Amino acid sequence: MKTRLSVVVAVLLAFSLFAVSCGNDDDDSSDAVVAGDPTVEATPTPQGENGSSGGATGSTDPTSDAEPAPEPEPTEEVLVVSPGVAEEFEDGVVPTGNTGFIPGAIISTECTDGRPVGGNLTIGMYAETNGWDPTTVIGGVEAGELHLMALFDSLFYLDLTTSELVPAMAQSITTEDNQTFVLSLRDDVTFSDGTRFDVDAFIWNVEHYKNTPGSRVIARASDVMEMNKIDDFTVEVITESVNAVFPLSLAGRLGKMMSPTTYQAGIDPDTGLNPEINVNPVGIGAGPFLFESWIQDDVAVVVRNPDYYRAPCPYLDSVTFKPIVDSAQRYNAYQAGDLDVVYLRDAGSLNEELEAGSNISTYVDNFARHWLLNNSKEPFSVRACRRAVAHAVDYEVLNDVVHDGLTTVNRSLFRPGSPWADPEAVIPDYDPDAAREALGECEAELGGPLEFESLCSSDESGVTAEILVAMWTEVGITATANCVSTGEMVAAAFAGESIANDWAGTIADPDGLYAIFYGDSPEDGVCGPNRSASNYGFACYPELDEALEQGRQGLTFEERYAAYSRFQRKWAEEVPVILTFKTGRGYVYTDEVSGMMQTFNFVTLPQFTAKG
Repeated sequence: MKTRLSVVVAVLLAFSLFAVSCGNDDDDSSDAVVAGDPTVEATPTPQGENGSSGGATGSTDPTSDAEPAPEPEPTEEVLVVSPGVAEEFEDGVVPTGNTGFIPGAIISTECTDGRPVGGNLTIGMYAETNGWDPTTVIGGVEAGELHLMALFDSLFYLDLTTSELVPAMAQSITTEDNQTFVLSLRDDVTFSDGTRFDVDAFIWNVEHYKNTPGSRVIARASDVMEMNKIDDFTVEVITESVNAVFPLSLAGRLGKMMSPTTYQAGIDPDTGLNPEINVNPVGIGAGPFLFESWIQDDVAVVVRNPDYYRAPCPYLDSVTFKPIVDSAQRYNAYQAGDLDVVYLRDAGSLNEELEAGSNISTYVDNFARHWLLNNSKEPFSVRACRRAVAHAVDYEVLNDVVHDGLTTVNRSLFRPGSPWADPEAVIPDYDPDAAREALGECEAELGGPLEFESLCSSDESGVTAEILVAMWTEVGITATANCVSTGEMVAAAFAGESIANDWAGTIADPDGLYAIFYGDSPEDGVCGPNRSASNYGFACYPELDEALEQGRQGLTFEERYAAYSRFQRKWAEEVPVILTFKTGRGYVYTDEVSGMMQTFNFVTLPQFTAKG
């Protein structure tokens, strides 16, 4: 049997050969959707974490065999948003350089602190947005969410360090039963077409997101069963079922409000979409900036909205978004002074900036990077095949080679120290003997060898793919890596055509798992008609669905922990994807930049950022 040292040598050799053969394939960003973080929004929790939402029914099972919640994490009932326990995020958040800001903390939304006014802020992004319509933008901070924040603002901001909602276009949301909510809106917000933002506009937006085919917000909007106008700026919202985390969705994509007047003026009755808004979003938002120009895959510019409701914000005259897919090129552009802010996911670059004491905001997510497996098609519709490829990976070696050992590789859905992690939910780790045993079961069920092609895209993705192929080969699995453009890979995953590919989904609160794994499943391996649009691996298992439903209805930490413990144990048994890294991600910025604050999904708030 080969030793771990021999595997390391083989992997390093594969790495060096692959770097020569296809290291530049990522230069083509295609439609510039991003495979790294295309989908997942996050909602917070009593313990100071944050994740995403969707809608279903169910009840907490008091007979669950999950272990009780850890004693050090007592909580009160959650009504709207618990003030929670402000975590120190020892493994998740690193304080910034010399600005005094804490990553994820909303320090102040006042715009009277005398900071510099004017100037342009140029941000280097990981990928290009696929458009500007919140209905269809793929999402993630890397692929559109920062652009949407600039144009549309949000109903609420989410303080990631306290799990509290901070009023924005909305003033408050209250409830007595976690099913009927009263939402109060500001009365001084106007869209850039001059129309008023009020309850009628809010109701139209929710209905639009809920009823438009292909809407990226349909899961969250579908939580809403009924909306009743109380007055022009107050509305009663009734959810389909008890849903303690519903308000947090109003800090995410569901909180992006568009002008009904402008949108409906160009709407296509066949699709329910206004195609012009996706490429030329003029007169549609009420955010701090107005759309000026967009050359796809090159540059986008937004300019100051003089009628923004938080005057004198924004401080900046303009923001320029520069998509630079290659991480080394993006980092070099920042070091050369071409960028004021650079968004990084590369562990080496982030670590270099941390050690240098630079201005930096970083965050380590739960779930995070993984290899997506298509659970609906052979070979990965067979559980033994998924377990074989998972056990064959030496995760420490993978981390050493790809990230110089700088990322987190704990075998858990949650980051180290998370109160949600069930220590008894053992996800398959490196075990070549177990891999070969599972491979035998896999091939017996398939009636032939385990063979498949894995898609990859960017430089890091391609290197990871080749290392995985080398590790799978070591145990007798036949796999190949095919590096394509990011757009091609994402399109294949969306269509259910990819068998395996690089992916990521960042969550913190476990409710974020709903968007990724809810399958509406009548039986194991069968997806129902209400499968979450973000369940790209078609991982459909009734026990996962039931746990997700129970978790979102739990009113206490203990109830929710029991449900998500059950989820984690079933997930570890099924292995619907292969967890690889929990990479840090974040922003590095120059000394001229101040006011860098982050909200939902670690999106920075350009309305409070200044330069000078």
